[in-house]
Amino acid sequence: MSKRYFKIETGRYGGEVVCGEVTPEFYEYWVDRDADDLINAMWSDGEDEPDSPKPGRDDEDYWTAWHELDDFLHLSAPYADNQYYVTEIKPKEGVTYDEEWGSFEASPEWTDENGYDFFDELTEPSDAEGRDYITIASQELYGNRDKFGSDNCVPVLFFHSAEKGAFGEVIVVTDGEDFNPAKFRIDMVETDVGEFIQSYWYDKKLLPVNYDWSDSMGKGTYCYLSVLDVEDHKKWFKPLEEYTSELEEYWEPDEDVIIE
Repeated sequence: MSKRYFKIETGRYGGEVVCGEVTPEFYEYWVDRDADDLINAMWSDGEDEPDSPKPGRDDEDYWTAWHELDDFLHLSAPYADNQYYVTEIKPKEGVTYDEEWGSFEASPEWTDENGYDFFDELTEPSDAEGRDYITIASQELYGNRDKFGSDNCVPVLFFHSAEKGAFGEVIVVTDGEDFNPAKFRIDMVETDVGEFIQSYWYDKKLLPVNYDWSDSMGKGTYCYLSVLDVEDHKKWFKPLEEYTSELEEYWEPDEDVIIE
């Protein structure tokens, strides 16, 4: 049977989130101060906070930007409680789909003549039914302020720029079958500033995300200072991969859906 292609709108709310180590001096200076003041300081590179220690560990003369504080996490992703929407599409003649990179491709001559409109929509996006994600795995990334100063523990900053828009495009390819929502699942991460999608899966295969046409607008900013046990993090924070030995366990059928 001919291949069929299904474009997934992954969610309309989410944003960029990081978690990274900061200096003990920065942590102690800010931990009991107003979060809005810390947010303003991070956006302005400390311009209005001359008494604040620098956040980064590597250069005491350089105010490390918030998006560079990402030792333990850096994502641009939808919230895990978004709904997703499915539209069936068909690549235009002369266009191929790269399943490794998750992108449509055409020759320079084709794009010179046709632009970057690579596919036709076979179903109306406005008619798409919102569906809840099925989570197959969840990683926890929470801090504990009570552990400040303990062995193997470091102060960290969680920083999240909340946005509305598009956060990447996922394509599901089947061998002629309908899209089966029971086979579409996510791995997510829980943090002190929100729960985010880490990866997308269909029928036990990891799906690439294409960010070429991503676009969003800011809706707010959230931050939280805490302390992370690095040894515990290394032991338990294991994002799902195709070679994960427990993948079959994770893929047990959800009680509300049936995998054909």
